[in-house]
Amino acid sequence: MIAEDEAAQLLHHNNMEANVAYEIEEGQVSVFVNDKDGNDKRPDYTGKGLFNGQEFQISLWKTTSKNGLDYMSGKIQKPYNGGSSSYSDVSASMDDVPF
Repeated sequence: MIAEDEAAQLLHHNNMEANVAYEIEEGQVSVFVNDKDGNDKRPDYTGKGLFNGQEFQISLWKTTSKNGLDYMSGKIQKPYNGGSSSYSDVSASMDDVPF
């Protein structure tokens, strides 16, 4: 079992390679230490996963329970697209036009 410090160092090392393109495989996830850039509400770790051919964004926060147990909580969601509609969203809405 990897100690928490070793795991954090490994994730930090991998974060240095985060800008390098990599291909994620079906059923796998990759997360990296997130640069919070002074905003404590940002996730501690971010990454992506691939499930059923669809890519998802992963966000994780380090948390401590009321009993003092350290754990990670997070979100899995569709990738952020900058607030604009994707092509598939636009084409789906155009199919609903009656003419």
